[in-house]
Amino acid sequence: MAPSALDSLEALQTDFPDLVEDIQELANLYQRKLWHQLTLKVEACFHSSAFNRGDIPVRLFKGFVSDFGHKINFLKLAQFAVHACKFQPNPAAACDLLTSVITKLEELKQPRTAEAVLFLRMHVAQHKLETGDLAECKAITESVTEALGKLHDVDPSVCAAVYYVTSLLAKAQSSYADFYRSSLMYLSFVSSDSLQPDFKLRLAVDVSLAALLGDGVYSFGQLLQHPIVGSLDGTPSQWLHEMLEAFNNGGMHAYDALCAKYATQLNAQPALVAHERRLREKITIMSLLDLISSRPPEARAIALADIGARTKLDTDGVEFLLMKALALNLIQGVIDEVAAIVEVTWVTPRILTPAQLEGIKGRLDGWVGRVAAVAAALESESVGMLAAVNGGGSAAAVGVSA
Repeated sequence: MAPSALDSLEALQTDFPDLVEDIQELANLYQRKLWHQLTLKVEACFHSSAFNRGDIPVRLFKGFVSDFGHKINFLKLAQFAVHACKFQPNPAAACDLLTSVITKLEELKQPRTAEAVLFLRMHVAQHKLETGDLAECKAITESVTEALGKLHDVDPSVCAAVYYVTSLLAKAQSSYADFYRSSLMYLSFVSSDSLQPDFKLRLAVDVSLAALLGDGVYSFGQLLQHPIVGSLDGTPSQWLHEMLEAFNNGGMHAYDALCAKYATQLNAQPALVAHERRLREKITIMSLLDLISSRPPEARAIALADIGARTKLDTDGVEFLLMKALALNLIQGVIDEVAAIVEVTWVTPRILTPAQLEGIKGRLDGWVGRVAAVAAALESESVGMLAAVNGGGSAAAVGVSA
């Protein structure tokens, strides 16, 4: 016969007498059936370093919390289970615990369990990934993502779990673009301040590398405006922040200077070394996009020579660059080889940084000034015309009376 919830607490108290006060409070709230207050107390215990040692969290969850799990918020129950799994001896044991909770929730046959089940399944997927079972992790992730799309008003922690595990899977598959996008989605559902400093720094490094290496990633504004990038500053990884700024601004000369300045750090990143040509191609494309974006719409007939000076390419190189950008649908327009210009009719939108917005503001201010000047000129001309018309009318009136 399994021990009761109170028996489990008593056993914990015997093994860890320093926890007696907290354990007695847990027992008191349980006996009084104050489920909300009990939930808050369990949460406080799981945040306490005194409880987060050895197998205490596992014993507290299995022997105590699981007894009244159906009485409390189901998502809280799921979060408690996930926390306890951090103290399981291996991923297989963690999966077993999570699966048992999923089974109990599904047996309740209540719609309110949906979020909690999805949350738990994503953590099962994470542990599957830890064991190297990428296929099972992918299957669970795809299933949960589909189910998530059918729910409304989903708790942010559930969405965060989905995108975090999705990003881990993408990282394991060396899919840089997918990792980059999933990580940005994950960061949109969590507070940067809630992340542990060491985890935040590792994630900032990984996301920055993925942004540089990811196919189809030609906008860095969203990442640069996220607080997580600031965690790179003042660390040995600060060069990544500088590199992101160079790419975002399309700074070819800045990129070459950074490559020379941080050669040691760059060579320590095998992925960057292996994709050196891809990086050169991307910074060149970013340089082109920035040049086009800096021009007002009426001045986007750009000489190929101007593009060559900006991108450090000869005429053939510029033409190839333009064809590449057209093929990627980053720009739309027509190349006039005879006149040696390109007429750009559209450039892919990008999320702008505050510095880039200042540039847009300057152009708008200039446009407003030109509009005001034209309006003033038109007003002056219209006043002159009215004066002439009025003067002619008076003379005619005098002639008639005479």
